[in-house]
Amino acid sequence: MKTCRLYLSLTLALAMFPASGLSKTIDITVSNPSGNARTGEIVELKACELLKGSDDRYLYITDSNNEEIPSQVTYDSLFIFSASVPASGTATYTIHTSTTPHTYLPIATGKTRPERQDDLSWENNLVGFRAYGPATKKKGEKAFGYDIFFKHPTPTPVLDILYDMQTSAANWAKVDSLKKIDPRRAKAFQELISYHKDSGLGMDCYAVGPTLGDGTTAILLNDSIYYPWTYESIEILDNGPLRFTAKMTFPETKTGNEMTTETRIITLDAGSHLNRCTVNYSGLTKSMDIVTGFPLRDDSETVTDVTNGIIAYADPTQGPDNGKALLGVILPSGIKKTLRKDNHVIGVAKTETGTPFIYYWGFAWDKADIKSLDDWHKHLIDVATRQPLACKVSTSR
Repeated sequence: MKTCRLYLSLTLALAMFPASGLSKTIDITVSNPSGNARTGEIVELKACELLKGSDDRYLYITDSNNEEIPSQVTYDSLFIFSASVPASGTATYTIHTSTTPHTYLPIATGKTRPERQDDLSWENNLVGFRAYGPATKKKGEKAFGYDIFFKHPTPTPVLDILYDMQTSAANWAKVDSLKKIDPRRAKAFQELISYHKDSGLGMDCYAVGPTLGDGTTAILLNDSIYYPWTYESIEILDNGPLRFTAKMTFPETKTGNEMTTETRIITLDAGSHLNRCTVNYSGLTKSMDIVTGFPLRDDSETVTDVTNGIIAYADPTQGPDNGKALLGVILPSGIKKTLRKDNHVIGVAKTETGTPFIYYWGFAWDKADIKSLDDWHKHLIDVATRQPLACKVSTSR
């Protein structure tokens, strides 16, 4: 699978210039080898190489109009920015070193929610997500999979607003007060503050429960799915402006005759409908089948595209006016087979001991930018097969 994650080495290009040449600016040309325009695609460079030879500690970037655009240095020392390049064309940018950090409004961001059972919620300009924590498990609720928040496309984060409305003690006190005066007004106000109703920002109308939700992975052994429960601990590694990354660690569990501990590193970039997820199972002594997919509801359409490692599904959601959730996973390592099991559509792949399992999962909303399952499938094919953008250092000053 060719993706937009570009681990680019500047070693040869840097050797062309003396070290002191990197103390001010570096010109970058980004080339698009495909016949389609690439808009808002994240480019990655090694931050340490960009800073080599400079006494400065920080980086920022400007476009061809000399306007500064958001950038970020990630937890794994990558300098990332968002590039837009015409079809079969190029775009130029200039990277600057700086003595002070530059800050930007967040686009991809998230946090844990102690006010709501320690949910982990995260979002970008297109989509929002939720994973459940130990407080949910302590209550006995079986919420195994990822939850989703519909969003109207906006660069402004909205989950803080939705959670604040939903969890505000003052709001619910007002509901109780209105019930004594006018039950209809109480109901209207309750719908207004609920994140299960779209008040113009987005909403949560997807049901998870004891399922894989939106593309969670699980071990398949002896024809049984070993569903994960909630994460045990969480570490937020990146928190915007362009990338959110979190590491989840799960409790040690018995898988067949083995005790295993699962960790996941989830990354969501600005402008992407899909999370990149790296799954590790420590304690496994042999390779096992791993599955991912979605719970089936009603008679909605499903696409199983084994050739491109894709499964897509149009979930009807809870409510006739909410629209459909267009769910999707991409398995770059390939799909061995697809199954209908436990009222899920799942793809089966293989885990290798000591080797991370990497895949992509996410969704679109048919009331937002992608309108049909067919368009969603085409989008997933594009993501799975697109040629990466290429970067070249043209000058250093």
